[in-house]
Amino acid sequence: MSELDELRRMIDEIDAEILRLIARRVELARRIGGLKWASGLPVADLEREEEVLKRGRELADSLKIDRELTLIALRALIGICRRAQSPGRASYLGPRGSFSEEAALKALLSRGFEPYPMPTIRDVFRAVESGDAEYGVVPVENSIEGGVRETLDLLLETPLRVCGEVQVRISLNLIARPGTKLEDVKLVLSHPTALAQCREFLGRALKNVRIEDCPSTADAVRRALELDGAAAIASKMAAAIYGGEILASDIQDVKDDMTRFFVIGRRKLAGSGRRKTSIIFRLQHRPGSLHEALSIFASKRINLTRIESRPVKERPWEYLFHADFEGDGEEDEVCIEALKELGEKALFLKILGSYEELG
Repeated sequence: MSELDELRRMIDEIDAEILRLIARRVELARRIGGLKWASGLPVADLEREEEVLKRGRELADSLKIDRELTLIALRALIGICRRAQSPGRASYLGPRGSFSEEAALKALLSRGFEPYPMPTIRDVFRAVESGDAEYGVVPVENSIEGGVRETLDLLLETPLRVCGEVQVRISLNLIARPGTKLEDVKLVLSHPTALAQCREFLGRALKNVRIEDCPSTADAVRRALELDGAAAIASKMAAAIYGGEILASDIQDVKDDMTRFFVIGRRKLAGSGRRKTSIIFRLQHRPGSLHEALSIFASKRINLTRIESRPVKERPWEYLFHADFEGDGEEDEVCIEALKELGEKALFLKILGSYEELG
């Protein structure tokens, strides 16, 4: 037996032992779940799970292994155990390796939900509405590009509520087939938005390469790995999933680029404890109506964190307003009173939900 074969045999033994330990952990979690159900306690224990993740961060750093991927593995392990107690599914905007998948993993994996990709944002909504998934994860706002129009429009149509939110830092990386060097790259593939966010890097490090659009950053990675001299701009997760090598990290022009995602469904999810409420409203088309509406929140010292307009499709040059504010519109008396006053002034008011930050 060669040295390579022996090393692979040792890896196989370690993998088998890891799986046996996972099975043992699942059985312990199942027993804990049974005790909690019998005592009328909630199965989820977010404080305990955060302790596990904190220890994982510290251990990953001490062992000098990738912290980000270690946390994904730990969230998956927590999720396997949670699914043994209460299985479920969660849809997200795919394909695999997208930032929406990263958001879904961050928000829901440790809660036992099986994430599965959908081709469009509308399909994510429909999967939850039909009962194929218990929750869905959709992008709603980017710190640079602003609101995601399709999500904002579908929130008006859907009977679902916003059950939670999660924020993901958009870290863009140049990914290629293993062994490729930066000077070998002649073609760069990615989604148009990602390409636009990396103009400075492309102009400085790859000024003479050909640029080509792809439907998604994950698709770009899959294509790049099939071509000589090609590279893709995408997430570290996409590189790990599809087997790419990262040639350059954090190449986006704005380093603190964040995307906010809504978790949609029918039941609230416990998270950070800090509550926010999202609403959609429409006002009379007359001078001062928006000022009067916003004055309601100012007079009650309620902090509006976002307001954005979307056209009313059947009425040209009239608008719906999407707004978020700090506080619970379902339990906080001050917020409830503000929504009541707004409802008296508005032609239309939809409360999307009060929710907490997850992950």
